[in-house]
Amino acid sequence: MWDLARFVLAFLVLMFVYELARDFVSLSEPAKAAYDHADQIISAERALGLFVEPDLQRAIHAIPGGRFATTWFYTIAYTTAYVLFFLWVFFRHRRHMLFLHTWYWVTNGVAVVVYWLYPLAPPRFIEGLGLEDTTKAALELGGSLSWFQPFRNLYAAMPSMHVGQTILYALTVMWIVRSGRRWLVWVLPAMMLVTVMATANHYWLDAVGSAVVVLVALAITTAAMRRLAPWKALRAK
Repeated sequence: MWDLARFVLAFLVLMFVYELARDFVSLSEPAKAAYDHADQIISAERALGLFVEPDLQRAIHAIPGGRFATTWFYTIAYTTAYVLFFLWVFFRHRRHMLFLHTWYWVTNGVAVVVYWLYPLAPPRFIEGLGLEDTTKAALELGGSLSWFQPFRNLYAAMPSMHVGQTILYALTVMWIVRSGRRWLVWVLPAMMLVTVMATANHYWLDAVGSAVVVLVALAITTAAMRRLAPWKALRAK
């Protein structure tokens, strides 16, 4: 159990460092750059004919319970998914634990660099889109976590690590699970992609950015820990 305790402690420490780093690179006040970048993202999506965030939120909110489901899925899935994923790895595939844990946190480290280089105002901040911020009250949990709000980087929309971590989990499952139904794991990233847009926290291009960040972090981790790469498990299938 000491090994499990060590990983739990590592999670708590690294999550604190990650949030501290996100706050360190955050803008001290609303800056023109974050909104200029939002204009770039929206323009790019419109050029592709895929600026769907306002329509998606309206469609989700028209479904009974849709607003509630996406709000709370966004609020609790991030940490819950991490805990469930790494408990599964620890108890069922422990030989991959070191690589996957390292990959996860390298991914978050790369994301912090992108937050610094490309601050981005999320859709909920853009006037004229008719989007509702559905998660603010939930993230404060009725005021019990209001103390945490000043430490949030409100302009860290690119990449969306809510989506990015689910992509990491899905890739891992594809590599180390033998079941032919393992493809169903991609339902989780799809659900999270819909959720982050329906809650007006991210553009779909933020999810594309998160996939790039995950793959860059994978390359970095592999370069450092090649012999532990989990896709080697595919050779045994």
